[in-house]
Parts: sequence; structure tokens; C-alpha cells
Amino acid sequence: MGYETLVDFQHWTFVAQICNLLIQAYLFKRFLFQPIKKILAKRQEEVDALQKSTTQANEEAQLARTEYESHLAQAKQEAAELVRTATAHAQKRSDAIVQEAKEEAAALKEKASAEIAQEKRKVMNEIKDDISDMAMEIASKVVEKELKPQDQEKLIEEFIGKLGEDA
Repeated sequence: MGYETLVDFQHWTFVAQICNLLIQAYLFKRFLFQPIKKILAKRQEEVDALQKSTTQANEEAQLARTEYESHLAQAKQEAAELVRTATAHAQKRSDAIVQEAKEEAAALKEKASAEIAQEKRKVMNEIKDDISDMAMEIASKVVEKELKPQDQEKLIEEFIGKLGEDA
């Protein structure tokens, strides 16, 4: 037996091997490939669902972002308007306070001027009263005695001295 037996063709062995191959192919297809196809199809469905939900989530996020940005811009505009309004109100209030202070200062100045004028009149009246009292004293002294030039000078100096003391 040599190498010829190894190369020899046997019909029944060939048919059995073909049948064995077909049975193995059928079994692989039925028990291996179909479950794998089902698993792959299931995973593909999961991936598709995940992609779909991701796409939808991205669209919702983009919509939310757009809405957020519009709200933010509106809030900034409202804040700027509030600042402008507050600034204008503060300026008006400031102007009103300054005007009130000016009016009050003018009123106080006018009142002080009136008080000064009244005090001046009062002092002038007191001076007139003092002068008239002194003049009466001098007149009474003159009537009491006859004045000599020296007495007259003495009375005038006395009158001026009293005037200086009262002022």
C-alpha cells in the first residue's frame, strides 16, 4: 500500500462527505447563523432607536438653547431698560432735591436778611432812644445851670463818652 491508497477515489466516502457537509451547513444555518442574525437585528434596532433618541434629544436641546438665548436677550433688554428708568428717576429726584435745597437756601437767606434788617432797625431805634435820653439829660442840666464854655465842652465829652459806652 502506498501512496495510491491515499489518492484513491471512493464514491461512497465522497457521497457521505458531501452529505455530512450539507448537514453541517444546515445545522450551522439553523442553530448558529439565524440566532446570530436575530441578535444582530436586535442590536441594530437598539442602535437605530438610540440614534433616533439622540437626534431627538439634540433637536430638543437646540430648541431649548434657542429659547434660553432669546429669554436671556429679553432679560438683558429688560435689565437695561430698568437701569435707564432707574437712572432717569434718580436724576429727576436729584434735580428735585437740588431745587428744593436752592429754594430752602434762598428762603433762609431771605429770612436772615429780614432778621438782620429788623435787628438793624431795632438797634437804630435803641440808639435814637439813647440819644434822645442823653439829649434830655443835657437839656435838663443846661436848664439847671448856666453853661460856661468849659462846662459845655465837658457835657459834650460826657455825651460822647456815654454814646461810646452804649454802642
